[in-house]
Amino acid sequence: KSKKKNKNKIKSKGKNNIMDMKNSKLFSPLTIGSLTLNNRVGMAPMSMDYEAADGTVPKRLADIFVRRAEGGTGYVTIDAVTIDSKYKYMGNTTALDSDDLVPQFREFATRVREAGSTLIPQVIHPGPESICGYRHIAPLGPSANTNANCHVSRAISVDEIHEIIKQFGQAARRVEEAGCGGIGLHCAHAYMLPGSFLSPLRNKRMDEYGGCLDNRARFVIEMIEEVRRNVSPDFPIMLRISGDERMIGGNSLEEMLYLAPKFVEAGVNMFEVSGGTQYEGLEHIIPSQNKSIGVNVHEASEIKKVVDVPVYAVGKINDIRYAAEIVERGLVDGVSIGRPLLADPDLCNKAKENLFDEITPCASCGGSCISRTADRPQCRCHINPRVGFEYDYPEVLAEKSKKVLVIGAGPGGMMAAVTAAERGHDVTLWEADTQIGGQINLAVVAPGKQEMTKWLSHLNYRAKKAGVKMVLGKEATVENIKEFAPEAVIVATGARPLVPPIKGTQDYPVLTAHDFLRGKFVIPKGKVCVLGGGAVACETAETVLENARPNAFTRGFDASIGDVDVTLVEMLPQLLTGVCAPNRTPLIRKLKNKGVHINVNTKILEVTDHDVKVQRADGTEEWLKGFDYILFGLGSRNYDPISEQIKEFVPEVHVVGDAKRARQASFAMWEAFEAAYSL
Repeated sequence: KSKKKNKNKIKSKGKNNIMDMKNSKLFSPLTIGSLTLNNRVGMAPMSMDYEAADGTVPKRLADIFVRRAEGGTGYVTIDAVTIDSKYKYMGNTTALDSDDLVPQFREFATRVREAGSTLIPQVIHPGPESICGYRHIAPLGPSANTNANCHVSRAISVDEIHEIIKQFGQAARRVEEAGCGGIGLHCAHAYMLPGSFLSPLRNKRMDEYGGCLDNRARFVIEMIEEVRRNVSPDFPIMLRISGDERMIGGNSLEEMLYLAPKFVEAGVNMFEVSGGTQYEGLEHIIPSQNKSIGVNVHEASEIKKVVDVPVYAVGKINDIRYAAEIVERGLVDGVSIGRPLLADPDLCNKAKENLFDEITPCASCGGSCISRTADRPQCRCHINPRVGFEYDYPEVLAEKSKKVLVIGAGPGGMMAAVTAAERGHDVTLWEADTQIGGQINLAVVAPGKQEMTKWLSHLNYRAKKAGVKMVLGKEATVENIKEFAPEAVIVATGARPLVPPIKGTQDYPVLTAHDFLRGKFVIPKGKVCVLGGGAVACETAETVLENARPNAFTRGFDASIGDVDVTLVEMLPQLLTGVCAPNRTPLIRKLKNKGVHINVNTKILEVTDHDVKVQRADGTEEWLKGFDYILFGLGSRNYDPISEQIKEFVPEVHVVGDAKRARQASFAMWEAFEAAYSL
């Protein structure tokens, strides 16, 4: 046991060569104004879409924060608490614009405090980002700006500014009366009302609230001063800022170094340093694939040098050992963590005990924590099916242990095996391939997606710990299942590449994107046409481009890798439909910058070995000719060769994930979890 513990110790460039997380600075107390935190890990504000229409905090939403409080998080921040319900941020927006809302908020704050943490409401006026335009009310802003809903904000008057500043003060008073630990304010990302006043990207005014940097900061400073007047002298005010808006024409680090001391003088007790802008650079605000860890640490560390209050960094701090390192080195005073706390609410408690293998990892996938669909309208987590259902699935043993067979070791199969085994069942897993992972093995090939291996690595660890008997290279048949005699079977056989019956597919060899990503063939150079415009097709195009290394040293003509020319053909109006903006936008930008020929609104009519016949949106037809490779990347179809046949002799049969219907990995893991938990 002691040997295992030593392996989990982390090296530091700080004062100690080796440190135990229990004794790390990250898990030491920190005083911010009148508030003393148990540790220096905060839960970052995130939109959950569990909010209520009347502005109150529903139990399901509150449960998310209470569960993270139980898991040892120093403080938890609830996102977007509005000062004026007339200007809603989302369809349902939490509010503190009335004294009537204080009692229920007090109950919420009490639950968080009794769980061992403290509640910080992020108080906002959505400004240009309000959805009020759908009710024919113009959003408010410093100037006329078009928001994501194509609504144009109205430039507010100076008198309106003064009234809104007072509303911030009254909301702050209610925050303290509700028993919260502090108040969060937001002027980052050229976003919402304070952030849009501060940013030259949004503020085009020519009065005392526009023009020079000090004038643009006037709204924010007056807001801070009014909040300070309406709360106790040491009540913590935490301000989120962009260390750098990372856009030409936006605020840079230099502006923030100038302004940060002024914000402290106005009453700020702590900074949370983010980065980017809401529309032009969302991938900097919610850094997902292709973004490095700790994207805002440099800016935070520089701001820390010019202020005498604590400075936290936020933005892809998805490894708690890295978080401990940057705090130990004195780069920042603490860290604000979002999605990793969705993946594992017990992150802090596990880390403090050096139980790093036990931490359910965030892969920064940008999936269901960000993206919303009609059948998935609220925040979830690919790897943690309990998000939104915090107390619905207690971690207890099943009433009766069963002999369970799981078929398939993709994300769904692995989740099913782990869940069933941890519930006390006798679990065996068969996988036809010689490795676990299923289609995740293809997903991680594209540049920047390696982090998704964390999921399977973690599930593999838990499966072994829980006693799952994994048999690789074994295909399930009716005969061997009957011989095995399971009491329950979970079929997670995944999907196969979809090749529609397009004219020509029967006459010429078909190459699939899946086989390319598996490494079954190489594309050294030439003209490549990828059919499809979803994630598989676009990431295949990206991988083809990345593999082209015309300047690489090679031996012999046949081994040379040269230039490629890539074409994408997509029937839908845009590429990467359903992929979250922080992943979609950078990938499309990369494909365009590398010269990929993008054809959208284009239907595939026929293929040959070198040509593709297409139909444009206006009905005209044409041949795209001269390709050396034509790859089918048109998605997948479910593959379930066994479930119906075994229902005759297996008491319980569950089909999950892509075996039921090809979709994102999240559905496979959620359905697998629910099926296994129900056994």
